[in-house]
Amino acid sequence: MISTAIILNILGFYLFYNTSKKVEIQSFLGFENLAYKFKTVTKIVALFLFIFSLLLMTTVFGIASGILFFCIVLMTFGSIIILMAPLKLITYSNFSIIIITLFFIEYLLF
Repeated sequence: MISTAIILNILGFYLFYNTSKKVEIQSFLGFENLAYKFKTVTKIVALFLFIFSLLLMTTVFGIASGILFFCIVLMTFGSIIILMAPLKLITYSNFSIIIITLFFIEYLLF
């Protein structure tokens, strides 16, 4: 459940990142051009991903801890996306490695 919330948070931030006017759109995952073309729909979807992620985190950790964890995850992975996207390091393989690592940490260590 925690890794699902983190993945939703990452996708929401990446969608918001792709709707920016300053970003040079490069299609790594395949949906970036659609996200840039339909900006309002993309922003609404990203907002719902953020809200759902925040609800999952507050259900797992409680209200205050969930909001704090949401902010920490948002800042951490937001910074990683801002650093890695212009360097063309966001690919399916890197994203799948992150997902597998998150699920491994959640289900085998906790």
